[in-house]
Amino acid sequence: MIVVTGLIHTDPETLPRLYARLKALCEPSRAEDGCIFYHMGVEDEQKGTIMAMEAWRDMDALTVHLAQPAIVSLLSDFEGQYSNDVSVHMVSETQKFGA
Repeated sequence: MIVVTGLIHTDPETLPRLYARLKALCEPSRAEDGCIFYHMGVEDEQKGTIMAMEAWRDMDALTVHLAQPAIVSLLSDFEGQYSNDVSVHMVSETQKFGA
């Protein structure tokens, strides 16, 4: 499993538009083959910080997701208007808790 976590930083004026676009991607992303979970949330409205959390079956599923037209469009539309601190983790069956 591939787990992606991180913070997306933007200015407070851009935050509502960027967050709305990210939230609109949640349901379609969850329906993609290989998506385990996909969540976005505002971490700090005044600082313009959004928290992203998603998990994918494998790197192939994540690669297909990142190539989706809606993702490509979002990245293009907001180019230069955000930065991010994202981590990608490989999680094996032995690393899962509470199984």
